[in-house]
Amino acid sequence: MKRLFIVCSFVAALCIGGTTLLSAQGVSTAAISIRLVDATGAPLGGARITAVHLPSGTTYSGETRADGRLNIPGMRVGGPYRVTTAAIGYSPATKDEIYLNLGVTSDLALT
Repeated sequence: MKRLFIVCSFVAALCIGGTTLLSAQGVSTAAISIRLVDATGAPLGGARITAVHLPSGTTYSGETRADGRLNIPGMRVGGPYRVTTAAIGYSPATKDEIYLNLGVTSDLALT
C-alpha cells in the first residue's frame, strides 16, 4: 500500500510540474510589429511591407492598416531580415540587419 501511494504521488507531481515545461514546447517562431509613418510622423496606411529572411529566402508580407501598423506572426527565428516598404507616392524604404528572437514580438518603426 505504501509503494502504491509513493508511485501515485510521483505521477501526480509529474503531471502538475510537467505541464509548465510542456507548455513552452509549442513556441518555435517569432513575430514582428511594424509601425510605418511618413516624414511628418503621420501613419501611412495601405503600404505594402515585405520582410525577407536572407539565409533562407523566406518572404513574409502584408499591408499596413490605417494606423500605419502591421503585425506579422509565425516568422523564422534569427535573421538577418531585410524589411522593405512600398507605397504609392512614396520612395521605398529598406531596413537591414533585423534579428528576431524566439517567442518575442519585435517592434520596428519605419519612416
